[in-house]
Amino acid sequence: MTEFNIVYAKATTSVVTEDGAQQLVRHGSHWFADDPVVQANPSLFSSDPRFGLTWSGQTPAVMAEPPVEQATAEPGERRQTRRLPNPMAGTETRPARG
Repeated sequence: MTEFNIVYAKATTSVVTEDGAQQLVRHGSHWFADDPVVQANPSLFSSDPRFGLTWSGQTPAVMAEPPVEQATAEPGERRQTRRLPNPMAGTETRPARG
């Protein structure tokens, strides 16, 4: 049997591909780890197969703990981060006059 390097989407979101098109990424969907969407958005994916896993009946023991995201990059892995806008930037607080 052929083995694949597969990752799983951690959330449902839309991303822009390298050619400018919109690509919908659905929570739990399987992607090849070397896919351009995965390479451009590594924080959206995990190698943990529990993302998007479904079951019937009682919660399996393996799902008792939520999947833990890896906080640091593997050797050679490139992590993308972006600074979120500060909603308080440019505002000043003044004491109320009274």
